[in-house]
Amino acid sequence: MPSITEEELTRAIEQTLVAHGKIPITEARPTAQTILQYFGTDDSILDNQLSNEDRDRFYLLEEEGLLTSEEEEATVPHGKTWRIHYWLLKKGRIRSAATPPSGAPDLGANGVYSSIADNEWRRRGDSADPTEPRAPP
Repeated sequence: MPSITEEELTRAIEQTLVAHGKIPITEARPTAQTILQYFGTDDSILDNQLSNEDRDRFYLLEEEGLLTSEEEEATVPHGKTWRIHYWLLKKGRIRSAATPPSGAPDLGANGVYSSIADNEWRRRGDSADPTEPRAPP
């Protein structure tokens, strides 16, 4: 499967982490860039390469199904067992999250506001025409 692009991962992060309020929209692209710097063209990386802050980001992405982790045990000399932790990109999930649902326009971060009609911006109980001046209470 071809490598994940920065644009795909950014859109997937916007559709998951940003949409669920876990990170602000301004962090979507920097998060995608950080993730892709670790992976490069590989599909997996060793957990011990991560900083603690970046590991927290990886856990957030795992919660959204964009990454997964695996563990492998290896026996080293003297009979000691080491556990090796890996992170894996879930390319199929990233690509599906990056693709807006069919039939739904991709409005972007602020586009949702432009899709709301002017008459819907009035407060409840405020039926007056917004172009007419209000009488004092």
